[in-house]
Amino acid sequence: MDSMTVPADRRFCVPSPRIAWQSFEDELVVINLESGTYYSLDRAGALLWRMIEAGATPAETLAHLRQSGAPPEAPGQALGFWGKLLEEGLISPAPNGEEPRAIPEEPVCPWTPPSISTYTDMQDLFLLDPVHDVDEAGWPSRPAEEP
Repeated sequence: MDSMTVPADRRFCVPSPRIAWQSFEDELVVINLESGTYYSLDRAGALLWRMIEAGATPAETLAHLRQSGAPPEAPGQALGFWGKLLEEGLISPAPNGEEPRAIPEEPVCPWTPPSISTYTDMQDLFLLDPVHDVDEAGWPSRPAEEP
């Protein structure tokens, strides 16, 4: 999927609980709990992720990049990254009418192209873990006792 397929005015969201993520100092780790694949996003990728998670549209994100003094190639790189997240199923279109939360106003300079690294070496372990199948009843959930 290329950046041309990312609608500029559409909000996107993280499809929970299928996708889990955690932010660290200079990295954000995202796990697809259905496939067991995990991803590492660099600093610029983490910034874009937080903007998506907050409900910013691609147009709002690109405006933020321009206002923050990002170089001319940054918007195209950001849209390409957005397309990669869509392609991997890490984000999906948000329901219509969903309003954004507080959109991060983080500085983007110095800008480096966002990158995403994909890892499949722990798929078996992630898929064996019964905790990732938690529903609203919690874990462990016990079957109802029969009368």
